[in-house]
Amino acid sequence: MAGDGGLASFAKRVLIVALFAALAVAAWRLADLGLLLFGAVLIAIGLRRAACGIGKWTRIGPAGGLAVAVLVFLVALAAALSFFGTVAAGQFGELARQVPLGSKIALDWLRQQPYGPYILTQARGIAPADVTGMAGRAAAIIVQSTVTTAGYAILVFLVAIYLAAQPDLYRRLLLRLVPPGRRAVAARLYEQTGQLLLRWLLGQFIVMLTIGILSGLGLWALGIEAPVALGLVGGLLTFIPYFGAVMAAVPATLVALTQSPLDALWVIAMYAGVHFIEGNFITPLVQAEATALPPVLSLLSTVGFSILFGISAVLLATPLMLLVLVIVEILYVETILGAPPPRRAGSLPVPEVSGPC
Repeated sequence: MAGDGGLASFAKRVLIVALFAALAVAAWRLADLGLLLFGAVLIAIGLRRAACGIGKWTRIGPAGGLAVAVLVFLVALAAALSFFGTVAAGQFGELARQVPLGSKIALDWLRQQPYGPYILTQARGIAPADVTGMAGRAAAIIVQSTVTTAGYAILVFLVAIYLAAQPDLYRRLLLRLVPPGRRAVAARLYEQTGQLLLRWLLGQFIVMLTIGILSGLGLWALGIEAPVALGLVGGLLTFIPYFGAVMAAVPATLVALTQSPLDALWVIAMYAGVHFIEGNFITPLVQAEATALPPVLSLLSTVGFSILFGISAVLLATPLMLLVLVIVEILYVETILGAPPPRRAGSLPVPEVSGPC
């Protein structure tokens, strides 16, 4: 009988290990869904904050405030598309014509250099004669990606609305999964993560808006075509730490190259100046007080999460790293090691807990 009991215990342990292994595999296969959910959580945090502010100011409560916030967002989006959509669409069409031309000019110049033919020979598929075909394939990929992204964006926004409408419900459901003795720590982790991500979200919006305006004005002042579209691209790509600045400068430089090489040099200098200002003044002033995330962790998170979860994780690398740091701070440093919460400047700030509104 003792042997039967030992066998049953062993079988139970094997079953538990198999269950955890299956959950790990499922989580890995559903990583893209997890990223979408995390994106929805970020948007829900912003919507909830806006709903609380509107509800408090108008005295209609958080639910009414959320309805107003969503309505204002949709109206603002429709107005932006109405006023700027035609201009931006025309300028993006101009970009589609100018960027391949700029690429051909750059490749022709490279072919005339001493080592240019060798480089072009080694780089398969980017010979000057293939530029048009590459542009066509790239355009098809962009259209397909745009449709897919639009569908995901609608799904994420709808999920975010549901999360923002009933945050306490989902908070209670999550806390029920935690042992009763650890629920106080889990509740603190939940609240402080939300506060930190909210502060990062607001700071990132300010940085993106500033970079978009500065880039667009700089391109307009230099007389570069499609400044609105390029400024919009520059502002949106600022969401990607470090690499977004380079990605934003590439199409603008190619467009400027179709006008003259000197214009391309001026565009490169302008983007370098804008992102020097962003990196040394705007981001430190806006984000340092919000998150104090060390720059090396921001850079490593961009590379690391893209390797783990694919290129789509680049968009959420910084908030994911903030989530990891808060989890380590509260669950390990404070709970296990017993260290007090950080209070000095330069450390990861864990905001004081305040209610959802």
